[in-house]
Amino acid sequence: MSKQYMLKEVDASSEAGDKIIVEQIYEKLPPIDVNINDFSWSPLFKVVITDKVIPLNDDLTFTHPRTGKVFRIGS
Repeated sequence: MSKQYMLKEVDASSEAGDKIIVEQIYEKLPPIDVNINDFSWSPLFKVVITDKVIPLNDDLTFTHPRTGKVFRIGS
């Protein structure tokens, strides 16, 4: 069975200029052409920080669970 999700490292920064790297969760999309197994990956509104899944807000921001700082992921 092939994997349905993957983690991809993305940069995140706070308004204060702090920068961190987090992992964003991507979900495998069904192939456009069933004859070709060419899959696409779509980012979910969730990031992972030290084994904890954090939901993203609509503006791609999240609150760091340890520091309480608000970060925005880069696109």
